[in-house]
Amino acid sequence: MIPPSQQNAPERFLVTGAMGCLGAWTIRTLLDQGVNPIAFDISANRSRLRLVVSEDELETVELIRGDITDTELVGRTIAEQGVTHVVHLAALQVPGCRADPMLGARVNVLGTISILEALRAHQPSRIGLSYASSYAVFGRSERYPDGKALDASPPDPGTLYGIYKVTDEHVARIYAQDNQLGSVGLRPAIVYGPGRDQGLTSGATMAMLAAAAGGSFRIPHGGRSVFQFASDVARTFVEAARACGEEAKVFNIGGAHASVPEVIQAIEATVPESTGLISFDDVELPFPQAVDDGGLQRFLGPIEYIPLTDGVARTVTAFRDLLQRGLVSPQAFGL
Repeated sequence: MIPPSQQNAPERFLVTGAMGCLGAWTIRTLLDQGVNPIAFDISANRSRLRLVVSEDELETVELIRGDITDTELVGRTIAEQGVTHVVHLAALQVPGCRADPMLGARVNVLGTISILEALRAHQPSRIGLSYASSYAVFGRSERYPDGKALDASPPDPGTLYGIYKVTDEHVARIYAQDNQLGSVGLRPAIVYGPGRDQGLTSGATMAMLAAAAGGSFRIPHGGRSVFQFASDVARTFVEAARACGEEAKVFNIGGAHASVPEVIQAIEATVPESTGLISFDDVELPFPQAVDDGGLQRFLGPIEYIPLTDGVARTVTAFRDLLQRGLVSPQAFGL
């Protein structure tokens, strides 16, 4: 139960990894809901934030630069800022974990433990926590019936990143078991939208940017997967933090089940002049083709995801505006 002293307190969301794609969209979501968030990140680069948040809006966001593994700083931030909810997104992506496994483990595993330790020290106040796991905890499609992973499907990660995320899920479970410290882990799949410029599955977004800029691009993978517009995923993280209880829960996030050729068709429907300029490598990702999000739908209530065609159109439109305003440079991404 939330202590009576906190029941009428204004919401204060701490967003870790706030300078990343999902972090920026989570800040955007909270501002749209009238909540003034606290952005925590080791980086001072606000370029992704500026893609979705205006300069005037940025003035209302508390920006704290720090290392997520600095438990003392995290705890002090929670206490001094009157934090009521945490959305923990700070992490290295697949390529970063592969390039520097020690750093990947430090950020992706010790960073999550740091958050949980800071919240444990802050008890008995209950602070709602959602954190980013990933569908990379699963293995290839043939590992699962019909290529679809359920919430309880056995993990079989094929990357260090996936192994770190499985570890986070187990760590969160033990903190709930030993300390009654609840959490909600969410497993995004292929997130797309402005700001998604790094990671193994960022190719779809780069193709949309290329189309908006009048260029060509080759998506470095094929196959079917789950494509999720960034604003949908950010909203889900916010609502999950609000719904957090005393148990450790983990859910798949749904979205548009589509093939890479279908993504390209959606791009060409939005930008007809890009027809023939976007291609792909016929190499399947080491992840399931589909996920079941029934558990999340039961936990949060019915969730409506933006259809792929609408999400692609919104992304391309946003990129055209950002290109015109000089906030995105295709050359910076080798396009």
